[in-house]
Amino acid sequence: MTTPEPTRIDDLASFAAANGWSYQPTAEPPALSGDMWEYATAGNVQDRIAGPDWEVGRIVGGARTAENVRQSGIVTIRTSVSVNMPVKNINLGYLAIRLPRHLPHFVLDARSNNGILSSLQHQPRRNQRLLLEGDFDTHFHLFAPKGYERDALYVFTPDLMALLIDETGDLDVEVRDDMLIVYRPGGFDLHDPAVWERFARIRDTVGAKAWTQTDGYSDDRAVPGLSASVGPEGRRLKRSLPRWVWIGIAIAPAALIVPVGILITVFSVVTSL
Repeated sequence: MTTPEPTRIDDLASFAAANGWSYQPTAEPPALSGDMWEYATAGNVQDRIAGPDWEVGRIVGGARTAENVRQSGIVTIRTSVSVNMPVKNINLGYLAIRLPRHLPHFVLDARSNNGILSSLQHQPRRNQRLLLEGDFDTHFHLFAPKGYERDALYVFTPDLMALLIDETGDLDVEVRDDMLIVYRPGGFDLHDPAVWERFARIRDTVGAKAWTQTDGYSDDRAVPGLSASVGPEGRRLKRSLPRWVWIGIAIAPAALIVPVGILITVFSVVTSL
């Protein structure tokens, strides 16, 4: 006698409510900084479901605008960066797990889901790759900010790396601010009960170990008095242009549409009293 297949989840909002979680049809991607380019190129989240200290969703393309206003004496400078790309240009499922404190920016590029190019939405510069002993490099390429190599080894201990290989070996992993985020190119099928079982297993293994491993971390390059902060050079990896960008940049008031349908506009206005 065969075991019946678990019933697929029809309505995500009802599913979330039944479990005491929240549901948003659209939302912001997790762990964004105040950097305008990071914000504008982050994509948009669909079907965000969040529980205590975690969230899942799908990151897609679309339109995003970041703005910044700064004062220089009597001069006010307003800068706007807008990125408009087809929704299908980004398609990433993610599970983000809260950590006890802010950490340097680390990326684990899973080798099993790469084609000719990396599957990462934002590719770190190659000179930030950290070579590790053992067979970990056969599963992931680890990237750490320059000067934070020892910090990466503090976080990614052999037991955490073993869990990452066992539970997320086919997924890209990122530590950004106080979140550990795993990504699946093509998205997760949130209507499949087996996917939710995997999310729970990742939280209970990788998430739990990452929490205990990072709880005592501190960065002596951080701003004095901010015990949970990270030094400026460790907050973000330096990155290459996103893999989807065959890019032209337009300096206002002009704009350029590039072959893949991405519209990028940089607009600055200077006013004075």
